[in-house]
Amino acid sequence: MHTMTRARSQIIDREEGGYYHLLSRCVRRSMLCGADPVTGRDLAHRREWIEDLALDLTQLFTVHVIAYAVMSNHYHITVNYRPQERLALSDEEVARRWRVLYRSPGNDDAGTVNSLQEPGRIEVLRDRLGDLSWYMRHLNETIARRANLEDDCTGRFWQGRFKAKGLHTSRAVWACMAYDDLNPERARISDQQATSYFTSLQRRLEEASEMPERFDQPMAPLTRRAGMVVSAPKPAPRLELTLREYCAHVDWIALATASANTQTDRIPAPEGDAASWLALMKSFDRRTRTPALPRSARAIDLNGRHLTGRDITKGRHP
Repeated sequence: MHTMTRARSQIIDREEGGYYHLLSRCVRRSMLCGADPVTGRDLAHRREWIEDLALDLTQLFTVHVIAYAVMSNHYHITVNYRPQERLALSDEEVARRWRVLYRSPGNDDAGTVNSLQEPGRIEVLRDRLGDLSWYMRHLNETIARRANLEDDCTGRFWQGRFKAKGLHTSRAVWACMAYDDLNPERARISDQQATSYFTSLQRRLEEASEMPERFDQPMAPLTRRAGMVVSAPKPAPRLELTLREYCAHVDWIALATASANTQTDRIPAPEGDAASWLALMKSFDRRTRTPALPRSARAIDLNGRHLTGRDITKGRHP
């Protein structure tokens, strides 16, 4: 039975916030962030654009990124959205953050409130900095403009607005994080977590290789500092899981997904039965799948030949 899509305003709680899984996909399932099978162009550098900007924006918006995977034609982000943090921002801090977002050349008064003296203007901007949709809007619009400039073209880059799903239990949060981090493995890009490209777990393992104490500390949201992806400093909210526990959890899910014999395997963390964990993982997979393209929408290669669904999705990351 077909179910109607719920409005984003009914999914995202703009007052209390919570954990959310976010997804954006490129138009027509094109490889606009990877190796284009039609033109042969390698656009993989755009994945770094998305990763860097998604983390940089967490220093301006009340959004904390806890997991992500940037693939060739889409990305997943799991966030802890905390809109109430906007209320603790001073007027000067609101003005500074907004000026960072929309700084114009030659503007040297980014930290002042004097340039934003319209009645009620600061409160409008405060609400925007505490809005998850404004975070995603700035992320996607910035990437789209940059890609279109590079391609010397206009038009849509993303396939509509982003998708969002609320995560209302700790089990849902941990399953969603693992779903994000295992995307490259499901796409057969990587057989090992440490060599997965553009995932939060890869970055956490890179940080832990330099700071082994991270393995036994509660996992923090991720941010960028000095060009590196690192754990956000306190007072950023922490998860109940340590990185060591999370790695064991992801390893178990990867093995259990590939094997029919799950009942004899002990789930390392968090506790629960195997069937329910795998059902949670499958629920994310069903939600993020894209239906097959109709024949009229199929791409055409450089020789004018209609590409089949197999041609279009060859190398595409699920």
